[in-house]
Amino acid sequence: MSPGRNDQTAQSILSAAVSSIGSVGISRTTMENVANLAGIGVATVYRRFNRKDNLVQQAIRYEAEQLLKTVEQQVQGLGSVEEALTEGFVAFLREAHRRPLIRGIGDGNVVVGLPMIAQGGGMVIEIGREFAANIIAGFQSSGDLPEFDPKPIAEIFARVGHSVLLAPDGLISFDDPYTAGRVVRECLMPAIAAQAAAARGDA
Repeated sequence: MSPGRNDQTAQSILSAAVSSIGSVGISRTTMENVANLAGIGVATVYRRFNRKDNLVQQAIRYEAEQLLKTVEQQVQGLGSVEEALTEGFVAFLREAHRRPLIRGIGDGNVVVGLPMIAQGGGMVIEIGREFAANIIAGFQSSGDLPEFDPKPIAEIFARVGHSVLLAPDGLISFDDPYTAGRVVRECLMPAIAAQAAAARGDA
């Protein structure tokens, strides 16, 4: 059961659910406290989202989509696919860190983090893949890139981003925008260049 995108009451419920899950995690979030945060009756929450697991899934999707809308605004007008994907990747990590629900996907707290991974990880990859694929497709439409299926490469971008959320600590400091950008330019962009060369029939 999923309410319509223009349902303002549902949007208020989702925003409240995002706030609750980001603050106390999935297990301690209840339909009642979401209703209280939204300033509505719990019966209204159940009418829009008949089960807690449905509400949680929709809240994670809603927050991921809000994140990518913010990132999209930051990459609009950039002149090359490298600029757009590099800035998009860096902006994604920056915005994810600012959003407790998304950040919680990689939370070291097992009570909070593992349910996030189980319920939200695949969804974040799916939405991230679509976002990156749309960027690539836009440059294909303008003639800057030849035609090829952008989704496999887009999924690599999404999976790298998801991996950073799950395990942010390591040899590579993704907290540093310059370092994160270098990873895109030196490790991910060559895959797009190779795909473009193959599509053009370059030797």
